[in-house]
Amino acid sequence: MNKIPCDTILDLLPSYIDGLTSQTTNQLVEEHMDGCADCKQAMENMKHAEAAPISEKDQKEIDFLKKNRKKNLKVIAGSLLAALLIIGGVLFTRLYIVGDYLYGDWITCDVKVDNRYMTLNGTVMDSVHGVSTIRYEEKDGVVTGTTKAVLASPFHKGEFSSEYAAQEDIVQVRLNDRILWDKGKNISKITSEVYQTGHEYMGDMPANNQTAQALRISEVLGSYSNELLTGQQPYGWKIVLEQRISSGMGSAKEKAMRSFAYVMLSVIDNLDEVIYEYQVEGTVRTLTVTAEEASAFAGHPIKDCGKDVSLLQELIEKAGLNSPF
Repeated sequence: MNKIPCDTILDLLPSYIDGLTSQTTNQLVEEHMDGCADCKQAMENMKHAEAAPISEKDQKEIDFLKKNRKKNLKVIAGSLLAALLIIGGVLFTRLYIVGDYLYGDWITCDVKVDNRYMTLNGTVMDSVHGVSTIRYEEKDGVVTGTTKAVLASPFHKGEFSSEYAAQEDIVQVRLNDRILWDKGKNISKITSEVYQTGHEYMGDMPANNQTAQALRISEVLGSYSNELLTGQQPYGWKIVLEQRISSGMGSAKEKAMRSFAYVMLSVIDNLDEVIYEYQVEGTVRTLTVTAEEASAFAGHPIKDCGKDVSLLQELIEKAGLNSPF
């Protein structure tokens, strides 16, 4: 005797025929079929049932929808392809033809100036990019070149050479954001960076930090904290080194401290002295460098060095800071 009602079996048959029921359900249905001829016949009818005929009108609508669907798919595919081609063309143009602004410190340069004529030879510092364009502007004898970089190709390589004839005698050459040459003197990367951090007030700590970062002070002296002594003159910038210095490195570190101080005193207008506080073998020491001492070292009034990039280059070379540490 079947325990499952026929109505339940009939409800399960469509899923059973499509193979969607579980093994347990299948067994129950088959056991029912063995003892119920009506349900077994119903299952056979379902298996062999033919689809209801489609009217001519319905068939036309189906054909119309299929045709439109294919047409719409073609339009969508064409639109996507066109969009991809446009995006690809824009990217190709930007990456290989137009390019992006190239910062001066990405290029090593050799500049030669003969009165109004200039030759610039350069190399992009990575092998991925090449120079696409160089445009020049001049004002009051200052010639500024602007370069753009693209991905390197047979048409745009990393090495380049350019010539320019100015309207008047050239006194300074710049490439993008970097000063390359000034009044007969080649200007190093570090000098250009430091010169452009020059500012009037030592009370402007963010500006002070820009000068310190351009000098790479932390790479030589390690981490440090700052204290500004602005209550009365002389105005001082106190730098407290956090890392202890071994006795064997004391002289070298003190020399570096003085070198950094000379340059900081030159580019910060109202800075009168730089004071270092540091520890050597557990003993706290203080080193003070004044503007007068810096002027004596430079051979020029120290503030003049901060206003003239050629003099600043001489000072940085003399202090042994011409290349980043």
